[in-house]
Amino acid sequence: MNSAAKYADVMLAPRLDFGPSQDPSLLLNYYFEYTLNFSKDVKRRIALEGCSPEDFFIASIQRPIVGRTEKEAEEMFQELQSLKPFYKIPKPLFFGSAEKVADQIQEWYEAGAMDILIVRQEHPSGLENFIELVVPILQDKGIFRTEYESNTLRGNLGLPFPENRYAKRY
Repeated sequence: MNSAAKYADVMLAPRLDFGPSQDPSLLLNYYFEYTLNFSKDVKRRIALEGCSPEDFFIASIQRPIVGRTEKEAEEMFQELQSLKPFYKIPKPLFFGSAEKVADQIQEWYEAGAMDILIVRQEHPSGLENFIELVVPILQDKGIFRTEYESNTLRGNLGLPFPENRYAKRY
C-alpha cells in the first residue's frame, strides 16, 4: 500500500466477498465502514509521502441492480438467479429503486469511502437502467457530471500531469 501512496493516482478499494448465502444488505454498514477506514488510511499515507490526498482517488467496483421500484429490482435479481442455477449470486450492496441506489452512492461518495464508482453489470439491462435511472439523480445531486472538460481520464479527474522522471536526466 505504501507503493500506491507514493506512485499511484487511483487505487481500487478492497472487495469483500460475502458469498451467496449471506445477504450483503445486512453487511452494508460493515463494508461501508471498512471501505471508509481503508480510504482514510490510504489518504493519510499519501500525505505522509508528501503528496496531496486530493490528487488520489479511491475507486470502488460495484454491480448495482436498479429498478424503477424495489419490486422491479428484486425481479431482476431473481431473473439473474434463475440463469445460474448452480451458483447463487449474492445480492449486491447497491440494490433497489433508483432513488435508494443514488442515496447509497451519495452516502459513500460524500463520506469519502469512494471517489470513483466503477459499475459492473451481470443483468442484460443493468447498465442501461443505471444510466437512465440513477445517473440523472446523481447529476441533480451534483455528484455525476453533465459535461467533461477534458478528453482524458487524468484531465477529467483534475490530476496533475507527472513530471517525466527520465527527461530530468538530460
